[in-house]
Amino acid sequence: MLRKCTRSLGRCGWLASLIVLAVVCGCQTRLAPPPADWQAWRERRAQDIAGPDGWASLAGLFWLQEGEHWIGARGDVAIHLPPNSAPNVVGTLRREGGRVWFTPVPGVRTMLRGYAVTAERELVTDIDGSPDILECGRVKFWILHRGDRRGVRVRDPEAPERLAFRDIPVFLYNPGYRVTARFEPYQPVRKIEVADVTGGKSEENCPGALVFTLHDQEVRLDVIDDAEANDFFLIFKDATSGKDTYGGGRFLHVPRPNDLGEVQIDFNRAYNPPCGFTPFATCPVPPRQNWLSVPIKAGERKPLGH
Repeated sequence: MLRKCTRSLGRCGWLASLIVLAVVCGCQTRLAPPPADWQAWRERRAQDIAGPDGWASLAGLFWLQEGEHWIGARGDVAIHLPPNSAPNVVGTLRREGGRVWFTPVPGVRTMLRGYAVTAERELVTDIDGSPDILECGRVKFWILHRGDRRGVRVRDPEAPERLAFRDIPVFLYNPGYRVTARFEPYQPVRKIEVADVTGGKSEENCPGALVFTLHDQEVRLDVIDDAEANDFFLIFKDATSGKDTYGGGRFLHVPRPNDLGEVQIDFNRAYNPPCGFTPFATCPVPPRQNWLSVPIKAGERKPLGH
């Protein structure tokens, strides 16, 4: 009996040891909690996408040829607003070179910054980030400036993508994806060509590259100088693109180098381009040199529905 009990206790002790080991290992691999401002960042991102003026509220994108074009909710006009969102005919948009004028239809109420537009008016494009935004019915529209192209972007708070939005999936916050990079400046600053999803191209200032180690590999990313945000802008793909994350790559803003030439990168804040939430965005795509072979399982995952 004692021998049987001893064998039984031995088995119990062995099982207990396994349980303790599993608990200890679980504690060791448990990720640290995210910084307090990470959740706030996620909430801002949801608002950027699904707010009344978010990316998911876009409802149309029309490239303007030279000449005059009608705009309205009627199905046969060139610039077709969503059904029942505005009058059948709102007015005309006339392009001459890089300039665009709007002329309202008499009796149709079209507003600009709180005032009714009653006569032909040249429209300020979005080239400086502050376009003239016209409002009619429940929609808004304005002029895009993309190189030598001019387009009309339409926003509707009842856009299907906005009504269907639920959340932006993310990876669990992982401090292992916070890395310190070495900034290697280019002398002189390089110009890199960046294509967008609509077939357009732009030249961007690239002051240098960030070099760091991830998954035991040296990684190099060219940066774009973002004068407006006073930081560096990254457009990249990695081994998760098209699988766990959006196939068109992701974006990330990082600070400029400190006095030691170092840049702190937190890939937990990598985010999806607007094209992941609307077909009416003109997102840049990652330049070939920013296609990484390492997986970056941090930040935003593939948007729902992709």
